[in-house]
Amino acid sequence: MLLFSWRAWVSFVALFMTSRDNQARAWDKDGHEAIGMTAMSALKGKALAQLKRLMGGKDAVDVSEWAHKVNKQYPWTTALHFQPQPGGEPDTEWRCDKIDVSECPDNKCLLAALKHFYGRLTGKKLVEMKYPEGIHFTDADCLKYLINLIGDLHQPLHVGFKASDMGRAINGTFKNKPHSLYEIWDTTLTQTMMAERPGFWYGGWTHVNSVKSQYENDKKEWAEKDFELFERWASESLQVACNKVYKDPTQNVRLVPDFKTTPHMERQWGQEMQQRILTAGARLVIVLNSILEQQEAKKLRQGSGVEVQGEEEHKAKPRVPAWVRNLGTNLIIIVVVLGVFIYISQFYGGPASTASPQSKKVEAKETAKHR
Repeated sequence: MLLFSWRAWVSFVALFMTSRDNQARAWDKDGHEAIGMTAMSALKGKALAQLKRLMGGKDAVDVSEWAHKVNKQYPWTTALHFQPQPGGEPDTEWRCDKIDVSECPDNKCLLAALKHFYGRLTGKKLVEMKYPEGIHFTDADCLKYLINLIGDLHQPLHVGFKASDMGRAINGTFKNKPHSLYEIWDTTLTQTMMAERPGFWYGGWTHVNSVKSQYENDKKEWAEKDFELFERWASESLQVACNKVYKDPTQNVRLVPDFKTTPHMERQWGQEMQQRILTAGARLVIVLNSILEQQEAKKLRQGSGVEVQGEEEHKAKPRVPAWVRNLGTNLIIIVVVLGVFIYISQFYGGPASTASPQSKKVEAKETAKHR
């Protein structure tokens, strides 16, 4: 009979859960992919067909981190992901009601980049941007940038204060480990949720129905205001940064150097991070549908003008459907429970043929009668 070890089963489950996506990184990857999944849940038929055509068979999830890979190849593009806010010094009054766009040299900042790439895809001359010599972004590249930058627009510290270096200069302790505030929001919150709640993370929460009311309202507003909403969305992220990120949301007080989070604070930050991801995905699909559902989208050109190391542009990343991921998780749980049951039965149970003292007495009496 097979022998089962409880430790072996625990190790097996841990290995399975951590190996389901061996590319798991942090907000840069997992957060952007979750945004892409949310967007894909409401992408319309024509828009999906155009997206697949332009991305060479890939979708919004597959290309969600492409722009960050470009940063490694061309460091100047890093500025396109941030909208630094002036001020933010301790013991001063912060302006949090409206986004400031003054910190944008040569139109190389988040809002200018969003308008530039959106304008190129829609034929609207919104913001001019000069690329360094030898750089050329194609229509497909512009779309990939748009997918990534709308995600960045909803990460509160991507519109953080310059004085704090977008939160990098504020250090503290999260779950008894040292982190900067920026690191917590860019990596740690996502990693924590994936590690502590893998069933939830892989369980299909990334759907526009999770923010349906907001999604419907944003869709109506986009039809009226178009790209003007980028600044309003940025102002919204700034307000989240001021009121819930640079502050302890449970006490409504600004974080101090060497801050230490509490479990309640960590939960609230996790919930806010989840909400920002869902909101970003819902708004991303509104923008994608508005571009790719148009007849003019057929004229947008495929291919990339940028070589990115480790990026295979011609291959779509295989991804397991949500129902398969959930089925796999449930099967593993069943196997584990079965294994534990067998292990406990072997450890505590005796041989099946072992009789109780009472049954032995009855058996002895029956034997005596037949003698």
